[in-house]
Amino acid sequence: MPTIPPTLFPLRRRARILIAAVLVLSAAITALLCFSGLRDFSLESATTRTLTFHAGPDRLSGTLILPRDVAAPPVALFVHGDGPQDRYSDDGYLPFINQLLDQGIGVFTWDKPGVGRSAGNWLDQSMQDRAAEAMAAYLRVRSEPGVDAARVGFLGFSQAGWVLPIVASRAQPAFTVIIGGAVNWRDQGAYYTRKRLQAQGVADDEIARRLASERTSNDALFGEPRPLADVLAARPDMNPARARYVQRNYLSDASGWIPKMHGPVLAVWGEMDPNVDAAVNAERYRLLFAGAPDKRVMLVPDAGHVLLRAPQFNDQIVSDWTLWKKLRFMLLGRAAYVQPAVRDIANWIKQAAADH
Repeated sequence: MPTIPPTLFPLRRRARILIAAVLVLSAAITALLCFSGLRDFSLESATTRTLTFHAGPDRLSGTLILPRDVAAPPVALFVHGDGPQDRYSDDGYLPFINQLLDQGIGVFTWDKPGVGRSAGNWLDQSMQDRAAEAMAAYLRVRSEPGVDAARVGFLGFSQAGWVLPIVASRAQPAFTVIIGGAVNWRDQGAYYTRKRLQAQGVADDEIARRLASERTSNDALFGEPRPLADVLAARPDMNPARARYVQRNYLSDASGWIPKMHGPVLAVWGEMDPNVDAAVNAERYRLLFAGAPDKRVMLVPDAGHVLLRAPQFNDQIVSDWTLWKKLRFMLLGRAAYVQPAVRDIANWIKQAAADH
């Protein structure tokens, strides 16, 4: 049996030590990355307080989140997109919020009516109702001790694109940021359906046929007042509360409100948005802004609907995420977002609030 020369023993020992060191280092780096991402789902570095306010008959509850050691910071009121969202959107907002906190920007965000600790039912709302609710939140936060009323503004996602133009036409916010908003409800719905059918591999001519048929049907059902029973008879797949919600909002169009918005406005889209036609809506905003120097449009490469990195997180709805994708989002935290875009938004808010 051959023997191993004595001179190789130190080499084998060094190799084992090197391998062990690499494994320990890899584990440490992995743990660091995981810890770094998970930290973004905590608000330990901020001060928080619960605020309540009334919108119509409903008492709503939210959280004011302020960066520590920053006197009278700008405060962004978060306005949700569609769906039954709580104040942190099932914690999905937290990495975004922490990025704003790191830049010295506070946030106020609240549970939608009927969600979390808020009374009411968000499905009973029109976009005008949602605007009145956002206005009530704005007035409440401006009156809070330690908040500079002149530095309070809005940051909204998706459906907020039909809410915030109304609010900013009636108030004087320090700033308004709209992320992934659409101008016209009907056009946005058609685009959403087109992208969904394309993802399913449906041929272009069949997509065009289905979209035309759907537009005709929807216009007849939702474009004019009809008894809810008629709508449900034609669309038995729809929940009655959702059908009423669509009836209230189907003709929503922000084009009449956008030119009237007061204060600085930043309209942002991810170029790979699967829900809203980014290029078309960005151009509509540019035209409606009519070159106003305090209005800006921004298209973000490689970003999806709420500025998450695409294509890693570019599903149309979060409920489509696999378990692995959810875990990946948690481990990445703020790194799941397109970082330059979030930094640009934070810098723009700070500048807008300083100039207000």
